[in-house]
Amino acid sequence: MNPDPETKLCRMCFREIPKQARKCPECHHFQFRSTLLVYHPVVAFILATTPLLLMWFFVAGMLDQGEDYQLYKDQIAVTETQLAFGSLGTNATVAVIGQIRNHSPVPWENIYLHATFTDAMGKTIDVGQRQEYAFYLPPNESLPFKLSFRREFPESNYVNHAVRVVGAKDARARF
Repeated sequence: MNPDPETKLCRMCFREIPKQARKCPECHHFQFRSTLLVYHPVVAFILATTPLLLMWFFVAGMLDQGEDYQLYKDQIAVTETQLAFGSLGTNATVAVIGQIRNHSPVPWENIYLHATFTDAMGKTIDVGQRQEYAFYLPPNESLPFKLSFRREFPESNYVNHAVRVVGAKDARARF
């Protein structure tokens, strides 16, 4: 059948080809399955797209904004607040000291706290809002906080107060 030991038959067209040939020069069919896999167009496509997919996942991870605070706003509560009065130089101040509790599985940072101060009649006399950049609230934990504002009215006008969280950022997000 194959008298020449230096040749072999092509697996597709059955013509004589050199024994070391990986591909038939006539029909261009690969002779070994491993070679067929290495030079297959799907393998080339996978090798070309893998770096692009990795780069896409990396960029998507960098631009991830994390969980939306609005979905978890009922799970972050301000507890145990009290008023404190003081002065900073010539400026009179009012401060709210309390605890904030995170019942969610998400760690929060850059928490926006809003304080409302009312008089004895229940009329709002002062408000304050502060974003605490350095404040980090781990999941399922409670931490103390302090909000301090310049006071514009006498101490006797500050009868009641309320503090609530109006916004926060997922601490796991990059931006």
